[in-house]
Amino acid sequence: MKNDILHRLTAARPAHLDPGRPTPSPVREEELATVMTRPRATRRARATPQPRRVGRPLLSGLALATAAAVAVLAIIETAPQEPGPAPSATSGSGSQVLLAAASHVEQQPAGSGTYWYVEKHLGSLHKVPGKNYTVAVRTEQRYWTAAARNKQWSQLLDLGARPATKADEAAWKADGSPTSWNLRGETVTYAGKGEIQHDAPGGIADIGTMGDLPLRLLATLPTDEQALRKRLFALVDKDYNAPEEILDRTVVDTAVRIATTLPSTPALRAAAYRLLAAEPGVRSLGDVKDHTGRTGYAVALPSPHGPAELRLIFDKSTGMPLGTETVATRSGDGVSKGELQGYTTITSMKWTEDAPPFDTDTEDPGPISAPGEEPDAEPAR
Repeated sequence: MKNDILHRLTAARPAHLDPGRPTPSPVREEELATVMTRPRATRRARATPQPRRVGRPLLSGLALATAAAVAVLAIIETAPQEPGPAPSATSGSGSQVLLAAASHVEQQPAGSGTYWYVEKHLGSLHKVPGKNYTVAVRTEQRYWTAAARNKQWSQLLDLGARPATKADEAAWKADGSPTSWNLRGETVTYAGKGEIQHDAPGGIADIGTMGDLPLRLLATLPTDEQALRKRLFALVDKDYNAPEEILDRTVVDTAVRIATTLPSTPALRAAAYRLLAAEPGVRSLGDVKDHTGRTGYAVALPSPHGPAELRLIFDKSTGMPLGTETVATRSGDGVSKGELQGYTTITSMKWTEDAPPFDTDTEDPGPISAPGEEPDAEPAR
């Protein structure tokens, strides 16, 4: 049965994740490696239904499991204290930038609350067919995580599309400023459609915990970077069947999540920064602007997910993450070297006592069909 919610989620999928698009050979190699990292199935696991993860394929931000996953994280609602002195980072190496950010971030207040709330704006970039400009198809994701119960609520909204850059905006205006586009058979509008779906624990489409790291384990993780790396490696080695190189990439991926959107303590977040500072190939990008126009300092390191570069942006005064981006490092199959693959902007990340505004899933609208397709038949009873 085709579900309208899933159909809309498919429409929101970034172009580089389109299964109909030719896959660059380096990405095929990474996908094969990813298959090898699937959890070892135990007898109990085979007998127990696993939660379906509706939201994760949309984490181009942020959200992280594919070669072209991208994110720009912008923290707006935190109210950190003024940090003490820390090493200067802007003119230093990539490792120095991360170490300086760690010195700042570990001085931030820990905070507490019933729910860890994260609000993210995602943008996937699409070239408009037959035109000379690109639009960013924007969605908003909201998560409420009850860490003590390891449960999560989520909401997804369509925010509409906008020209991706100033140059794209000029070309869009020259095209008559259209307010809708047909992208991969789906109509995308300037205004957006509002809420697409929401999901509550116990529903038919439960989303897994953020980052695939059970929240109950966060409090047990060491705050020394070397011990943290060792513990993370042991965790992924236990759950995944893969060569050591792939496990190392998974450790880096998990460290990025600990450093950004997971409800980490300041000490644990700083440890994740220092773990990343020891990664080979880390380099400083100096002063940059995130997708909200704020200035921070940034580093780049090889993406753990393929032929791409992961860029991390930090607030100069607090060390909190302002963002990450993933940029292609190879050209081919419709992707140019240096091309931004997508972004995520976190507009809120905080502890709160405010409960999610819903306790049930979005009502299933029933079967639908794509243009030219027949509805799926109901299964025989």
